[in-house]
Amino acid sequence: MPEQPADARQRRTRAALYAAVLELAAERDPGEITVTSLAERAGVHRSTVYEHGGSPIEVLQRALAEELDVLREVHLRDVPPQRVGEALRDVTLGVFAHVDHYAAVYRNLDAASGATLHAFLSEHFQTSTRMLLAQSSLAIPFEVEGVDAQHVEDAAVRYIADGVVGLIAVWLHEPRPRNPQVQLALLGHLMPSWWPAAGDPELRRA
Repeated sequence: MPEQPADARQRRTRAALYAAVLELAAERDPGEITVTSLAERAGVHRSTVYEHGGSPIEVLQRALAEELDVLREVHLRDVPPQRVGEALRDVTLGVFAHVDHYAAVYRNLDAASGATLHAFLSEHFQTSTRMLLAQSSLAIPFEVEGVDAQHVEDAAVRYIADGVVGLIAVWLHEPRPRNPQVQLALLGHLMPSWWPAAGDPELRRA
């Protein structure tokens, strides 16, 4: 069925907003982007910004999530347990490439001004890990006496996610060209032993 004119207009408007907010976030603290500045840069009315996110920071998160969510779906959706290590390598390299491409946007991940994007990336990794657990691609192979299973899962998921974001924040301080394979090797050493990728010797090669 051919794309309707209204749908095509929506897609073009969304693309213009996403491009504009990414440009602005590379130039200034994302928290300083106003609805007016975003609308002007995208060439749209202020009301259009609200229709596509509600606030500039929400538009920015949607713009970044569009690419990250595709990586998750391509690499992790319904991956069998025997391939999860390979899938995690591939998706992690994809995320590193994404972050490196938008390094100017993510530049303050470890500063107060980067707290929103730090939380955004953490939530992305948490969602990916929970998806792997829910589809039995991954399992947490231990119990803790006196701690219910859901608490263990929540703690493990958050620990993994925040740790990876912290590693990314440190990596962004490195001058370009940044080598993602080196970071992947470092991540292999830092992840807990039960995490599938941690035991893969390929991850430990710089």
